[in-house]
Amino acid sequence: MDKPQELVLTKLGEGLPAITPSFGAALAEACAVCLEDRGHLQGVELTVNGDFTTTFRLYWQTVTQQMLRCWNDEEFTTEQAAYGIAFMLIRQLTQFTVIERSRKGTGFDYWLGSEDEAGELPSIDSVYSD
Repeated sequence: MDKPQELVLTKLGEGLPAITPSFGAALAEACAVCLEDRGHLQGVELTVNGDFTTTFRLYWQTVTQQMLRCWNDEEFTTEQAAYGIAFMLIRQLTQFTVIERSRKGTGFDYWLGSEDEAGELPSIDSVYSD
């Protein structure tokens, strides 16, 4: 297997086409809280197997007591952390990124596409009908 790639979760704070820098920073906090809650240390390896096979070393910001109090809902925090890590993996492993959040009822959470497609999404009506 190749040398592990770095996945610096604080880079979520730079934003993505459909993720504002402040929301990305919040996702990065959720990642940090979850990883430290499970006893992981900086540089922990995450192995991806499937269509892609590679290993990443994860890095995140220092977790504070204020962050722990803010992210005290384990289920919500885990969901947000999973989004954050998934967004970073998608960008590292594919030509896609998150280009828009989906509306409830569509059966998926985020649209993926290339950065230049952010303004050219199909209408929600063409994707989901009752």
